[in-house]
Amino acid sequence: MLTGNFVTNYAVVFPAKDDPSTFWDKLLHGAPSDFEYTETFIYKLFHFNHTCSVLDFNPSKTVAALVIMFHTVPTNVFVICHYLRVTSRSEPRYDNLKKATKIISPLQFIFFAYFYMVFVNSPDKEFGTKEGMIAFTLHYIPYCFWQLGMCLMAFQQCWYLRLTDTIRIPCVSREMLVVYLRFLFILYIIYTWFVVSFIVGKPAWNTMRGTMGGNIGNAIAKTIMWLFDITAVFIPIIFAWCQSNQGTGIRITVEDLAINW
Repeated sequence: MLTGNFVTNYAVVFPAKDDPSTFWDKLLHGAPSDFEYTETFIYKLFHFNHTCSVLDFNPSKTVAALVIMFHTVPTNVFVICHYLRVTSRSEPRYDNLKKATKIISPLQFIFFAYFYMVFVNSPDKEFGTKEGMIAFTLHYIPYCFWQLGMCLMAFQQCWYLRLTDTIRIPCVSREMLVVYLRFLFILYIIYTWFVVSFIVGKPAWNTMRGTMGGNIGNAIAKTIMWLFDITAVFIPIIFAWCQSNQGTGIRITVEDLAINW
């Protein structure tokens, strides 16, 4: 996001202009940005920009598509390692989690692996046209699945922590994990319902500022957007960091096995 914001402000020209200032003019001489935030399809649809708006236009989206691999690759490595960690358990209490993991983990792997499609399907077509809405829908679908993947990952991890009783953060209880999951999935459902409602042309609520209820509706929509990011991304990062600092009790070994022909 930081990289995309920088590149978008200093290097993206949108809409197209005959005489845009150069990257160096903006960076060194304070020339104004040539990126008009209020002209994006997403702004015209929702009346505010999503965080991804700074990643949707070249050269920013090309840079972002490269940087996102530092998320995609380690996340999918984690998905595989967690799958092996769970399915290797022999205790009966893990049976239901093992069954769920055999379904959920492959879905997560696919959702995370194809997240880069948000950079392939840019929402850069004209607003108010069928082509524009199709482009946005194709842009949104992989993001929606990525969100679902993050929710499923949280579901798996909380379930595993409860079974192993390895919650090593004093202020976090087993009951709090359940509350956290409920809140996360409710956010995801509302978030998805909100976006889909605009896609089908029946907005869930008014977000146009300056109209009756529009200012409040706009603020609520942006709050939900940021709350999901905080709940699905930043809280797990903090939690994982605290857990890893206290050890995981897991060892990964690679052996060269002799084969008798």
